Amino acid sequence: MSRGASGSSQFGRESDYIGRFAPESSVLPGALIDTGETFLVCSIRPTPDRDKYCGMVKTNMLVKVQRYKQAYDGNDNPIGDPEFLEIETDVHAFVRYVTGQLRQEDPGLLPTSTHLVRMQNTVGVLRPNDPALSKPDRIVLNGRPYQVDAIDDIQFPGLYQIQLSEDMR
Repeated sequence: MSRGASGSSQFGRESDYIGRFAPESSVLPGALIDTGETFLVCSIRPTPDRDKYCGMVKTNMLVKVQRYKQAYDGNDNPIGDPEFLEIETDVHAFVRYVTGQLRQEDPGLLPTSTHLVRMQNTVGVLRPNDPALSKPDRIVLNGRPYQVDAIDDIQFPGLYQIQLSEDMR
């Protein structure tokens, strides 16, 4: 593994990595690689030797996913008020703060987005328009809650790219 060469920005030098894995290795797009530091595999392409040449990003935060739910007793009677319950904890993620420069680079960002989060698509976060939800899921970054506004599962196979906004609930 080595650092990637994506641009001259401090951000690119510190987060982008490349790795080369044997053809028989089980690494796939979206895999979590742990070498003492944790990386998300964003892309894979075969080399002429059939090795797996991977573009990776170093995770920089452990996050929590919460969902707004109502608790029920054995007779299906609601217990108390609905609240945000933890669905997943200690999820390795790569988080970026949305800046003016990032908005220029990515015109698909929503006007309300404050953070971009990249994580494995096996994490139980749901799209904001999912009919099973009464309110969008929430992701907690450094103890602060943020609302899930959009999930892109196409840009990086095996990963979610999630746009978050300030959670005012």
